[in-house]
Amino acid sequence: MRKSIRVTAVVSALLVLSACGTRIQGGQSSDASSGPNAKPLVYWGKWAKGTPQATLFESIIADYAKQTGVKVDVQWLGKAQEEQIKNAIATGEGPDFFDTAIDHTAEFRAAGALGDMSAVFKAKIPGENATIEEVLPKSVLKAISDDKGYGFVPHSVFSVGLWYDAARYPDFATTPPKTFEDFLAVAGKEKAAGRRPIALDGTVNSYNAFWLYQLLLSTAGPGALRQLAEDPAAWDRPEVKRAVTALETLVKAGLFQPDYMATKFPDAQNAWAAGDHTFNLNGTWLGSETASLRTPAVKARIIALPPVDASKGSAVTIGALGWGVNPKSKSQQAVTSFLAFAMQKKYIDRIATDADNIPSRTDSPAPEALTSIQESIRTATAVSLDFDGVATVAPKWFNDVFLPLDDKLVGGSIDAGKFLAEGKAQTAELGE
Repeated sequence: MRKSIRVTAVVSALLVLSACGTRIQGGQSSDASSGPNAKPLVYWGKWAKGTPQATLFESIIADYAKQTGVKVDVQWLGKAQEEQIKNAIATGEGPDFFDTAIDHTAEFRAAGALGDMSAVFKAKIPGENATIEEVLPKSVLKAISDDKGYGFVPHSVFSVGLWYDAARYPDFATTPPKTFEDFLAVAGKEKAAGRRPIALDGTVNSYNAFWLYQLLLSTAGPGALRQLAEDPAAWDRPEVKRAVTALETLVKAGLFQPDYMATKFPDAQNAWAAGDHTFNLNGTWLGSETASLRTPAVKARIIALPPVDASKGSAVTIGALGWGVNPKSKSQQAVTSFLAFAMQKKYIDRIATDADNIPSRTDSPAPEALTSIQESIRTATAVSLDFDGVATVAPKWFNDVFLPLDDKLVGGSIDAGKFLAEGKAQTAELGE
């Protein structure tokens, strides 16, 4: 869900959760060895109590306590959880482990809230002849890593792709358009038939920016947006110009709904769910967000956005949600034991069945609507964080330069040449 005009990362759309159970108890457990006298592990969670994820994790906690005798004291903090965690760990208090996401790794690292996770990932999963590391796709392992190693244990992954109605295009799952130009041709036929092909909640600037960023991935590759933020000369790259020109072609074709730049969230995605539009470039969460609104005739599916150049293929945006470990916890072994327990297939499978999201494990199937994008994630050789992570490493540039210019390009008030020239000039000015 994207209600804010300034959105720092895709994961914000998944985790706009109401605060619930915000009672905070300081101090991680000092001893969590198994047995009836073991002190409980402390877990601070972001999910609102009663949400599918919170309910699932509470059931895992109950099973763990029953089998090991170790209790887990879970506290659902809701919003502002990140600041509470950083502040508590900095003072030697806080949880043994906590909810986190891929876009928070840098800030948690800087705050000393994440440590060496290698032992956790080498832990054997109960009842399975595999470690946590071995059940995760290499692409996901790459996405959750930084120069210090793995950041957290992921239970869910997400991405951005092209949502479509499989009732109208049943062959997209196996033979999608090979190129972005091919996709535009399909959308053009939809328009010619009297339909409004593409839904866009244009008042959400990050949704507008999905288009250019996904096109940049297929021309300039992962890291291209960060280069634009850091180096004015990067705006002159031919690969960047090709992506920008491709977006300009889409805008000039008039494939969005009328007044799309004034459309307030969630009007456009709701109209898509009702079958008024055929396509929507959005996150993998769109299916679950609109499930109750979709008409029975609409069969929602998602694929990776077709690349500008078919020979290059598409890089895949990978986001992840999971559990971080307090490096100051005195119960490292017990935390590792619990996380290995929680990563059992029977539990991670329920990320799909209970929460309608993509499970992190290679062998856990996604909901039917997400199977194609899950396969793209599993097999990806080039992966990217949402917007190259620029929203967190260069927020002023992202909010003050890129997003406003992108809105103008998507809205048709400037052309590709003006966008590139202004972007280069404003980036240089910001760096002075």
